[in-house]
Amino acid sequence: MLFRNITGKILIFLLLIVLLSCFSVSAIKLEYKDKGLEVRKVQEMLASLGYDINIDGIYGFRTKEIVKDFQYNNNLKVDGIIGYNSYNLLKNMIEEIEYTIKNGDTLSEIAEKFNSSIKTIKKRNNLKSDFIKIGQKINIPKTGIGGGREVELYDNIIHEVQAGDALSIIAKKYGSKIETIKLANNLKNNKIIIGQNLVIPHISSSENKSFCLARGNIIWPVIGRISSYFGWRKHPISKQNEFHKGIDVAVSTGTKIRAVAAGKVIQSGWMNGYGKIIIIDHGKGIRSLYAHNSLNIVKTGQTVKLGDIIAKSGSTGRSTGPHLHFGIIINEKAINPIKYLP
Repeated sequence: MLFRNITGKILIFLLLIVLLSCFSVSAIKLEYKDKGLEVRKVQEMLASLGYDINIDGIYGFRTKEIVKDFQYNNNLKVDGIIGYNSYNLLKNMIEEIEYTIKNGDTLSEIAEKFNSSIKTIKKRNNLKSDFIKIGQKINIPKTGIGGGREVELYDNIIHEVQAGDALSIIAKKYGSKIETIKLANNLKNNKIIIGQNLVIPHISSSENKSFCLARGNIIWPVIGRISSYFGWRKHPISKQNEFHKGIDVAVSTGTKIRAVAAGKVIQSGWMNGYGKIIIIDHGKGIRSLYAHNSLNIVKTGQTVKLGDIIAKSGSTGRSTGPHLHFGIIINEKAINPIKYLP
């Protein structure tokens, strides 16, 4: 009798654990057409990771497609539904890390350990100097771009436009080019205003001595309207759902395409589907791809600088009209270029 009672209690206890586990998983489920604060929270988390999403609390088609992008990029089941795994990973990617200073720690070592920067850590913890002491607790912010690295401008100059400034004057002052400055700041014309901050790509960035992929370190290859974003989409020709591994920028045939950063051309030729392409290796496993070109100007093996004209846009390959397909590849994996473009 006693054994039966103990066995019964154990079974009830195990059943409660299973039920609680099921409840915790099923409680976190957001999908197409849902609305509310939880949807808004998920949208805010995705936005903080760099995804181009409207924060409106409505789980519409755009939110569903961006969730698919997130799942694809993080090796999760791609179904467009925020379940237990997707939600927990999202939450973990944006939450800060509390770190306790140990004997021998330095800010530079901590920054390297958490893929962050000294500047980011000091700013978050209101540190006036690099001095830290054993037992001190500091917060390491996360951004989702591979840990806690804050977007920084490594080799560039920020110029505040003054009265009398013109793009030609600024370009001459810094030894840059008008077109390069426009592409670095996504300027559609030569108009600038007093007080405006302009990113000036530096000579060292053009020489690619210590290239690091970050917003401000690359320029737009062309300026135009983005006609298709990175991620899942219905292909305009096949009408099938396919993952788009770059962005399409609508421009007229013959538009000059420029290298977004310095590097070495490792392919200049034809690729099935993409037509005429250029691929540039920037080092550290980082490559940029330019496709559907009407004319490739540079050849395989050639070294290019930031802003060099490498091709002219077109509609070769599998294309419905003139545009540039631009992609960024890190260690053979396509990533969203929007995260790094000005």
